Amino acid sequence: MVDRGVRARGVRKAFDGRTVLAGIDLDILPGEVVGLIGPNGAGKTTLMSCLLGFLHLDHGEIAFDGRRSDDLRVRARTGFVPERVSLGRRITGWQFVRYMARLAGVPRATVDRRVEAMLERLELAEAADRPMAQYSRGMLQRAAICQALIHEPDYLFLDEPASGLDPNGVLLVRDLIAEQKRRGAMVLLNSHHLSEVEKVCDRVLFLRGGGVARAETLRHADRIVMVVRLLPGSFDPETVRRMVGSAPENDVVVIAGRDEAEIAAAVRRLVGSGADVVEVRPYVADLESIFRGQA
Repeated sequence: MVDRGVRARGVRKAFDGRTVLAGIDLDILPGEVVGLIGPNGAGKTTLMSCLLGFLHLDHGEIAFDGRRSDDLRVRARTGFVPERVSLGRRITGWQFVRYMARLAGVPRATVDRRVEAMLERLELAEAADRPMAQYSRGMLQRAAICQALIHEPDYLFLDEPASGLDPNGVLLVRDLIAEQKRRGAMVLLNSHHLSEVEKVCDRVLFLRGGGVARAETLRHADRIVMVVRLLPGSFDPETVRRMVGSAPENDVVVIAGRDEAEIAAAVRRLVGSGADVVEVRPYVADLESIFRGQA
């Protein structure tokens, strides 16, 4: 087993004789954001439920930093935002988040201060004293995010976290995921919003037929990957390939470097060879094309 992160091997699950997960292998490192994409019924929510210990495996093993998923030390360091939010309706938002914070082990001496800060962060402070029965769907979703983050978990599972949120809420979720990544949390995101997955995830796994049909790296921890668009007719393809290590395709070449200085040097070499550089932008995988090609 790996010492750090989440590892799943050979995860299988069937319901009423129908195979939903057919031997999933998965690794997520601390500080990494991994997205699950795929058509309805591909097994994304089932996989997340297995990782969380909500479902018993038919076969396989799962470990969090080398510990079993049902270890109480793992449960105490896990945060979860479900796809369908069902929260207490009579209690107030403040009471709900505070109760969940204490349940997660936030010290009594700091819990009120942390709850206040989290409600403010999720823009629920003005509604904190109102019964949750009066909350809109988006407000309930924000409350669910509050309880998932209140104890600063090491393992964060997000199942359609932007469901029901307005555009400001979607941007807030994006910022929160980036914050969790920076502090070293592992994040697994299940979402149908491909544009948001592209913006926040380091890797994506495309699930189909109960297995991982394709894995795509969107960002590299140890290098910068850029897309350079060249003016048609201004370059020799073989010369470009020799200079930057990859051949242009449709007047576009992808270049990689350890830092910005290497990228800048590669662009200067292209310009020096006579190529006209029209655009330089970060490389982001086209998830929509991948989805269309895999679905």
